[in-house]
Amino acid sequence: MTIHKIPYSRKPQADPIEAVKRRLFLVATPIGCLIMLVVWGIGLRQKNLTISDVFFLPLLAVLLLLLVVLLWRHTIHLRSFELIMYALVLAYAVCEFVSIIITIVLTHGSFSADFSLWLPFVYILSFLILSTNRALLVSILFFLSMLILGVAACMDFLFKGMVFPNIALLLQVYFASAFYITLLYLVARIKEHYFSQCAVSDDMSKLAMIDSLTQLDNRRLLTQYLNEEVKRAERHNLLLSVLLMDLDWFKRINDSFGHNTGDKILQEVANELRQNVRTSDPFGRWGGDEFLCLAINSDGDQAVELAGRLRDALQRHQFSLVNIVTASFGVTTYQRGDTPETLIRRADLGLYKAKAGGRNRVEVVRAGITLPLFEGEKPYPAINDEAD
Repeated sequence: MTIHKIPYSRKPQADPIEAVKRRLFLVATPIGCLIMLVVWGIGLRQKNLTISDVFFLPLLAVLLLLLVVLLWRHTIHLRSFELIMYALVLAYAVCEFVSIIITIVLTHGSFSADFSLWLPFVYILSFLILSTNRALLVSILFFLSMLILGVAACMDFLFKGMVFPNIALLLQVYFASAFYITLLYLVARIKEHYFSQCAVSDDMSKLAMIDSLTQLDNRRLLTQYLNEEVKRAERHNLLLSVLLMDLDWFKRINDSFGHNTGDKILQEVANELRQNVRTSDPFGRWGGDEFLCLAINSDGDQAVELAGRLRDALQRHQFSLVNIVTASFGVTTYQRGDTPETLIRRADLGLYKAKAGGRNRVEVVRAGITLPLFEGEKPYPAINDEAD
């Protein structure tokens, strides 16, 4: 009986970074709003607030608290929260700078240092929330708006025969802004390059472990799995069986239809076998037209049953280019003292017996038999057909 895997749906796991950011915003934003309201209350009492602070600071705090409630109730997505919050902070920063410049022009007062203390937060938030290029663009536009307003105010004082009050602090704001933008842009680019290199390295590692034709695990990765499972079986006294399978008369397919057809047959075989192997069992292309499956927590009888299901599934499959493709199977089970090499050799001996016994069959080789040695010569007598 052929066993097909039944697809199931599973709720996608949340991104851990997104979860951390969400918790951070839920905690930090109310604290920041509380600080803003305390500063607003103290400044209002001492009458040293700018025009924008009087009206916009409490409004900003209320709007941010409303956003936090919506985020907490999952009414808005985290991304929407970030963008709206950044837009509010940026709008407040622009209004604050405009208010400071207007106040200086009208009252001939000095430039306040309070604004420069919060300036880095605007740029940092920009590069945290927006993409690098967009963050750079918005930061430059914000900087240019401050530069234009500042130059216009300085020109107004110059036409009146006066010097802009505390112009040194204004210049420090401009130089610091340029430094923040440049530094954050370089850091963002370095981070992007680092993650890009990590992604390329990860892709190369995966390619080194995947068979390019069938997209199954290749021999290198299967060998790694085999070594790990043998150690686990020995350490924890677990069951482990090995299934080695080889396509019957595959050389005839290549000779009759060409290697391109043979490659397509291998791909179809890989897809059919993969659908009938448990996802927990390592399975892949051992080499040529051979495939290997590690039946974890399976004894000999269960492994034979699995091999039988795979053999039946392959025999019943309607291949697109040839009529029937069958396979022979060699099965063995781990016994204490086994090594990866002895397991493979016993499975290979079982595969030889299946070939010699007529093919399209399953042969079991149990522990305790005398294994032939591999010393440069074929370990078994030649089968009376061309090799496949």
